[in-house]
Amino acid sequence: MIKTTSYGLMFNVLEGGVIEPINWSKANFLPETSIIVLDEGSESVYLWHGVKQGLVARRTALRQAESLKGHGYTVGKSILGRDIKNLKEIDARKVGKVPEDTKMNEDLQEILDQKFTELDNCIVTFQEGVIKPVIAAIKKEPKLEPKPTPTPAAPKPVKSTTTPVVSKPITPVTVKETGSEYEVAEPMPSIKTETKPTPAIKVSTTDLLTDAKVSFVFSAILEHYDDIWISKKPDGSFAVEQMDGPICQFSIKASKLNFTASSFSGVNPGVKTAIQKKFIELVKLYELS
Repeated sequence: MIKTTSYGLMFNVLEGGVIEPINWSKANFLPETSIIVLDEGSESVYLWHGVKQGLVARRTALRQAESLKGHGYTVGKSILGRDIKNLKEIDARKVGKVPEDTKMNEDLQEILDQKFTELDNCIVTFQEGVIKPVIAAIKKEPKLEPKPTPTPAAPKPVKSTTTPVVSKPITPVTVKETGSEYEVAEPMPSIKTETKPTPAIKVSTTDLLTDAKVSFVFSAILEHYDDIWISKKPDGSFAVEQMDGPICQFSIKASKLNFTASSFSGVNPGVKTAIQKKFIELVKLYELS
């Protein structure tokens, strides 16, 4: 009976969203890292975030994990994880507090505790007694040395049996130049260039105040949260959220801010008041400048 072989790969998500395969080890799971584990046996991609990993880095790592789930990972002519069906994101800060994250982390630890065999390119297999390498596409093909091309022998000179033809000297023929209507150079008409003054660009003070107020909202919120995620909606409104949930959503028309009813509902009332106070201070400073 032939056993089905499953493979695994571990990735570190670098700054900017680049992923690199790394050796299969629990030592890679550090507080400031996002680690992706591709496991064919459970048909899952696990995305683990350390407790110190920022919001932007988490979002970037999530996009890479979703790509692996949809397309797998190409190694040579083989694709690992082509049948992946699940994406499981684990926040280390919620392990032991949130049942869903705790259960997914336990499943991941079981996978990491399995006995494995190391192959090339950081790939591991969980089938015992596998002879390396298993994936034929990873084998390096031998280099073919080019055969030397023989140099052709120089042809021997052949004696000519024909009588050489003596060419007669050619007498140069003098051609009489004929007149042309283009022989007389007429003075070209001068082209007068007029330099027009560059029109001054008028900037509406209303537009400047609008942009300033939007930035003041973000600045006031950043005094209380280290990581925020800002997105602009199709209707032109702005949504601000942090790792634990949304903070606020607002639109601005004629320099007037309009927050949605659910804005700051999940924020501590003291923090909400401090954000409003800071925003008012920034607006007053702008109007005085």
